[in-house]
Amino acid sequence: MEVATAFVADIHAKIEWIAKVDFTGSPRDHISEGLRAFPYRKRCIYYRSYPDRIVIVRVLHGARDVTLQEFDDPSRAS
Repeated sequence: MEVATAFVADIHAKIEWIAKVDFTGSPRDHISEGLRAFPYRKRCIYYRSYPDRIVIVRVLHGARDVTLQEFDDPSRAS
């Protein structure tokens, strides 16, 4: 349990860092328009950056094949 708690705290700290420094990450527009990614500790943090906030969409294992369906956002539909 302690290992899992430490891992989640570490990921959370990295997410806070992304928001604090407004890190642009790598664009993943080929998956979903506006999606960004940051690889960290064999995971990939997927997020969207807005002028006033960072929205974490998913944190997935880095070896996983990702698809558009995993990032569909019904609120972004036209």
